[in-house]
Amino acid sequence: MGPGDGENHWHFRFGPGGVRSVGPGLGCVRDVLAALPGAGGGDGGDGGDGASRRRDDVLLVACELLANACDHAPGVTCLDVDLADGHLTVAVTDGALTRPVPAPWRPGQPHGHGLHVVERISTRWGVSPFPGGKTVWAALPAP
Repeated sequence: MGPGDGENHWHFRFGPGGVRSVGPGLGCVRDVLAALPGAGGGDGGDGGDGASRRRDDVLLVACELLANACDHAPGVTCLDVDLADGHLTVAVTDGALTRPVPAPWRPGQPHGHGLHVVERISTRWGVSPFPGGKTVWAALPAP
């Protein structure tokens, strides 16, 4: 696993059965974040508006996209991370045809807020359907 078609693209394939756990995909995203230029920080680790907070945002959004593919689809088949134009895009592919939509907002409920989190933190997000599945992606400012 590592950079894919270029230095700014990473592609991870999880096989025909997909992966049914968020952990392996999140590990891949952590590896990508560690490989980015300036990954050592430089923002003092302040957790404010710096790179540390942006890395945490990427991990949170990736976790939500991966969890949705594990909970509402047969599992994750591919994970792609792209760095372009100052944004990091995380894309999770699964074999389900159902398009994800945010559930009604219900404060106090333990589940059903994932896409609201993705909408709130991401610059933009969307779904790219294809025969046999879909890719759900989200773009965030690069750390």
